[in-house]
Amino acid sequence: MKKFTLLFGLFLLQIITVTAQKVIPAVPETAGFSSGRLARIDREMNDWVQKGWMQGGTAIIIRNGKIVYHKAAGYNDLEAKTAMKKDDIFRIASQTKAITSVAIMILFEEGKLLLDDPVSKYIPAFKKQQVLDKFNPADTTWTSVPAKSDITIRQLLTHTSGLGYAQIGSKEANAIYAKKQPYRRYWCKR
Repeated sequence: MKKFTLLFGLFLLQIITVTAQKVIPAVPETAGFSSGRLARIDREMNDWVQKGWMQGGTAIIIRNGKIVYHKAAGYNDLEAKTAMKKDDIFRIASQTKAITSVAIMILFEEGKLLLDDPVSKYIPAFKKQQVLDKFNPADTTWTSVPAKSDITIRQLLTHTSGLGYAQIGSKEANAIYAKKQPYRRYWCKR
């Protein structure tokens, strides 16, 4: 009986979720979009497929509960040339980057920041950044010098800031992270 109740509850939750998110197709102009400008997305996605930058993808734009754009381009299976469908399922990862980028662009549209603002304007810990000057792999010692310029929001969004990552960064960054363990300073100390 408990199993049935749990399954019924999950089913009911799914029905409520689906009906609560009812979206309907609309003519783009009725939602404040230009059909001509949205057609650029078609051209770009198809161009990316032709250039080999992506195998395939889908895009959807919903505004006020109305679908103003929903298209697929490219292939679900490149070898079999199976076309991508709008409802294909994807494994996605690292979506904090996408969500953060959208949040930044909303703030930009609202005039609350500029893309070329230094990050230190909003996060003081980014003031007076240092960059790697010399690195000795024998004992993992290094020297640094002041950065020539501040990291900007644009550089963070385009991954051109020069910040390294542990495990996936350069061998020097990996050695420095292993020695300094900066994550402990921020996450483990209370």
